[in-house]
Amino acid sequence: MDAKARNCLLQHREALEKDIKTSYIMDHMISDGVLTVSEEEKVKNQPTQHQRAAMLVKLILKKDNYSYISFYNALLHEGYKDLAALLHSGIPVLSSSSGKDSNGGITSYVRTVLCEGGVPQRPVVFVTRKKLVNAIQQKLFKLNGDPGWVTIYGMAGCGKSVLAAEAVRDHSLLEGCFPGGVHWVSVGKQDKSGLLIKLQNLCTRLDQDESFPQRLPLNIEEAKDRLRILMLRKHPRYRWSNVVGVLDLPANILKTSCL
Repeated sequence: MDAKARNCLLQHREALEKDIKTSYIMDHMISDGVLTVSEEEKVKNQPTQHQRAAMLVKLILKKDNYSYISFYNALLHEGYKDLAALLHSGIPVLSSSSGKDSNGGITSYVRTVLCEGGVPQRPVVFVTRKKLVNAIQQKLFKLNGDPGWVTIYGMAGCGKSVLAAEAVRDHSLLEGCFPGGVHWVSVGKQDKSGLLIKLQNLCTRLDQDESFPQRLPLNIEEAKDRLRILMLRKHPRYRWSNVVGVLDLPANILKTSCL
């Protein structure tokens, strides 16, 4: 971990240890591959919430820049906007010219962009489907900045989300099609309150410098209006960004996954 990130963690250590509940935070970090199950158990074995938080921060301080980014992203996902804001200035910035790392030949730029955007890591058991991944990437490149969707549809559990995540795990695709980064939003079957939380989190992620310091939206219509303003004023390029969509269909409609 670089000095700026480490110093930021140390500076705000007391606030982090006082307020966070570690369970869901660790779920995100394990999913990102920056925290091990044994480390999770070490945290869980602490007798109080404060001690569990202190142990988690202690572990993160011994890790790398990606762990810092994963922790920051987990705070945002779990609604700790104020705590995430404390760590924002310490987020490590990695150049897109960085070379490939040991994680399957993925560049550090790709890993950073996807981690910041909440894109899930490869599953432990991963089967490469190059033909399908290439097909998704080609369709994204063909949009060439025009508004549009690439929809991956199929039965639940057939691997659509894994395909979508793998398609954007590519340096040239990110630079060409997603120059502003990727924001992964898992909606699924949500009631209105669950959907509102998803929209609130997206508002927070798109307004990390807090240009709109007012409270979070209180209802879905207000959240839609806030997102519209954020897109128009702060992220005009996003209006024309390519989008990957994932759709579940009943088994009696579709027997196999396809594009």
